[in-house]
Amino acid sequence: MIYLDHNATAPLRPEARRAMEPWLGRPANPMSAHALGREAAMAIDRARQSVAEAVGFPRDGVIFTSGATESNTTVLSRGRWATSATEHPSVLAHAAVVIPVDGEGRVILGDLEGVDGISVQAANNETGVIQDLAAVAACARSRGLRLHVDAAQAPGRIALDQLRLADFVTISAHKIGGPQGAGALLARVPVEPLFRGGSQERGQRAGTHNVAGIVGLGAAIAEARPMSPALRDRMEAGLCTLGGRVVGRERLPQTSCVLFPGWEAADLVIALDLRGFCASAGAACASGAQRKSPVLAAMGIAGTGLRLSLGPTTTAAEIDAVLAALREILAA
Repeated sequence: MIYLDHNATAPLRPEARRAMEPWLGRPANPMSAHALGREAAMAIDRARQSVAEAVGFPRDGVIFTSGATESNTTVLSRGRWATSATEHPSVLAHAAVVIPVDGEGRVILGDLEGVDGISVQAANNETGVIQDLAAVAACARSRGLRLHVDAAQAPGRIALDQLRLADFVTISAHKIGGPQGAGALLARVPVEPLFRGGSQERGQRAGTHNVAGIVGLGAAIAEARPMSPALRDRMEAGLCTLGGRVVGRERLPQTSCVLFPGWEAADLVIALDLRGFCASAGAACASGAQRKSPVLAAMGIAGTGLRLSLGPTTTAAEIDAVLAALREILAA
């Protein structure tokens, strides 16, 4: 299989696997006072430092969670939030006000009366469109609003400097080559816990720590580096030659959302799958739930795009192979 669905989940990085292996099956609860517990607590502390350094937040502001959905819910279930129309469903579920986007997927910041904060993605999971966080942060500050950024798709793809402008940032391990089931919420102010009943994470997230998962997240984010757009650009040149329309301009350097006139993206995904390629139609979290994309609809675009998302191990030969396969499929 040629894997071109990294925005859904990325393969486990070797560094993360090696870091996790000593903790798999090891009876180590970091809340225990004995030697194994202390070792686990130190491993979690090292992972916390790695996440804090990568994003530019204080180490004490890193709260480990089960993933981005839990992190988003922890913040957004308190107060009234304005969110963009192209957010992940775990964000839109809590929207008091939905902010429109333009044809390029960038937020249009208008009337924000009656809300406590703004929530936007650093980059969209479906189109790869990158938000201008500096502009959003300036708007939030001028109105005395908190800013939450869902950065699940950002680490390992783009520079993270602008995340420092946010009050809350969401991170997901499995998008960057860490394990599924681990994530983090970075908070500049204390948060009211979503899970209660324990003193873990300084009382901000109850529940026994997933030591292996947290260690894997720390190892993965320590290795995450911005990607070059060279392979994406090579692929998109070929997609346009085949008659495709790529959505968005300012995008992640490894994400392409493309529409082919007369074709349903779901049909292209199936045809590619039969030829040994992993791709997606829209976002994986919505797969099978709908034929049309609410993200593209918010941008004024009808239909659902074929999403091809690359990773650090993607090769030029794989790009050429998928283009050759699409040429055959579209000609059939």
